[in-house]
Amino acid sequence: MKKLFTIKGRISLLLGSFFLLVIVSVGVMFWSVRTQNSDALIINLAGRQRMLSQKLTWLATTDPSNPEFQSSKELFDQSLSALQFGGDAIDSAGNNVVLPAPPDDEIQGLLEDVSQSWVSFQLVLQKPDEFLIAQESSVILDQLDLIVTAFELRAEEKILRLEIIQISFLIAAILLLTWGFIITQERIIKPLSVLNTGVEKMADGDLQWQIPTFKKDELGDLAKAFETMRSELEISRGYLETQVTQRTRELVSAFEFSQEIVAEREQKELISSVVERARLLMNAESAALCILSPGEKELEMVANSGKTKIAIGSRKEVKPELILSVVGDGKTVSEKTGCIDCAFLDENPDGQCVITPLRSMDRTIGALCVLRTDEDQNTDIESFDPDGQRALALLANSAAVAITNTRLAKIEHQKVEQEAALAEREQLAANLHDDLAQTLSFSRLKLEQLEELIAETPVEEDLTHIDEIKDAIDSAYQQVRNALTGLLVPNPVEDDFYKSLSASVAEFNLDQKCQAELEIINPSALEFPSEIQIQIHHVLREALSNIQRHADASKVMIKVEKINGMAMYTVEDDGKGFDPQAPNGHNHFGLQIMQTRTERSGGVFEIQSALGNGTMILLSFPLELRKRFIRQTI
Repeated sequence: MKKLFTIKGRISLLLGSFFLLVIVSVGVMFWSVRTQNSDALIINLAGRQRMLSQKLTWLATTDPSNPEFQSSKELFDQSLSALQFGGDAIDSAGNNVVLPAPPDDEIQGLLEDVSQSWVSFQLVLQKPDEFLIAQESSVILDQLDLIVTAFELRAEEKILRLEIIQISFLIAAILLLTWGFIITQERIIKPLSVLNTGVEKMADGDLQWQIPTFKKDELGDLAKAFETMRSELEISRGYLETQVTQRTRELVSAFEFSQEIVAEREQKELISSVVERARLLMNAESAALCILSPGEKELEMVANSGKTKIAIGSRKEVKPELILSVVGDGKTVSEKTGCIDCAFLDENPDGQCVITPLRSMDRTIGALCVLRTDEDQNTDIESFDPDGQRALALLANSAAVAITNTRLAKIEHQKVEQEAALAEREQLAANLHDDLAQTLSFSRLKLEQLEELIAETPVEEDLTHIDEIKDAIDSAYQQVRNALTGLLVPNPVEDDFYKSLSASVAEFNLDQKCQAELEIINPSALEFPSEIQIQIHHVLREALSNIQRHADASKVMIKVEKINGMAMYTVEDDGKGFDPQAPNGHNHFGLQIMQTRTERSGGVFEIQSALGNGTMILLSFPLELRKRFIRQTI
């Protein structure tokens, strides 16, 4: 029964009633239509009986031998029997129909009167007495008129009842709809509107607006739940606002401290500032900061503040006690002083202390300790609350990061110095290789040619080659001196990069055993800053030198072109090739320097070679390097 008082129950009852009303209304309508069809058929047959009686009167007086006279008598007799007792009959269209029995005794009596008059009328029809026939015909016509009128009255009564029923259904439907509208307005729309207002108020942050109580149904329970949630949110917001205010105060203080800490450059000043700020933040009498030793077995006091006589440099061994919980597990611990064997804490055995770790990148580097004492020894010592401990932990973490940064800065400075020395060595090695090695290689080739010429050419030509060797050796000697004294400046490439490359190829072609061909497919691929041109020139010269010394080639092709936004420099020979994956040989150092030069200039160095299939070196540089270039030298 309780379910009927719920919104779901009421709506279900409303919809069920409305559905039942529609079903009944449709059923009554179908029944009424069928009844009206039956009444119309009966009235039609009763009217036809009247017409048949007139037809029989006329045929009896004019043409009694007409076959229609007999068939009309039979049709009249069959229809009268069907009207009186119900049963089969033939309608005006010649179709067989079934008539129901008379609906009431009145019509049944009228039909009996017609039946008796029909018997008398049949006897009169057999006698050719027009007067008697007319007299009996008038009687039976009057009786048939009464029957038709009676059937029509009954049909009109049925129609009237149907109209009353339909009006009743309409009134019931209107009442149901009105009831549904009232239920929807009072139990759904209005409560939902109030709930929506309450939700909007809560969404806007107004938690003072109370949600009213509704009737005990689903929305009433929902409103009660919303009101409970509102009151809980109001309480929670008040608590959170208090907490946020406290946290904000802590974070602002910690941020200000961290800004001051980061501004300090010297570690000693940094640590002193941390200790002093920690003491002031926690409203404590003393504070100390200890750093783990390199072996992480001892804590060394590196700074203190306040009323303490403990000297800087005092050490405390990390043992399985309170200190281990702080340093080993990274916990912030609040205890009474004197809980461990620590000279700083033992100064005030009746005090209260809090110790927090200095953590940076999940690593503990030390601990920060502050303590309070009871100077009057008459009141209880104020303990460190959780919020204060969190504030101290934030300060300690900021200090740990700053200390770590100063250490890293020192290490980075040392690393930069080491890298500078290493870069200088690489610079020296590259310069010696690019200049001295290539010059000596050239000298070696000339000596080999000299050996052949001594036996085949005049003495004057031999002397010319000897002079060339001397000049090359003098140049190499001067280059070594410049490299060792750090005064070597890369030989500038000529203003016309194309002429520089052509000169290198022409120099290479002095060796009659191998000829090189330079093909500039896209001249714009040469348009790079001079810094990049110098590096490309060095790499191509080294590639030609390697071919002379190792490739045993007869032909070299050098191409300069643009492909997909890249400037491509290709050096390909038909020599004996080598295995790039083989262990380092005598020519791999040169390849390494070539690759380093290319990559530091913003390009990509590739080499393809196989035993017996020659070698191809490919340099590719983005064309955008023509607009921007960060100078990097070897």
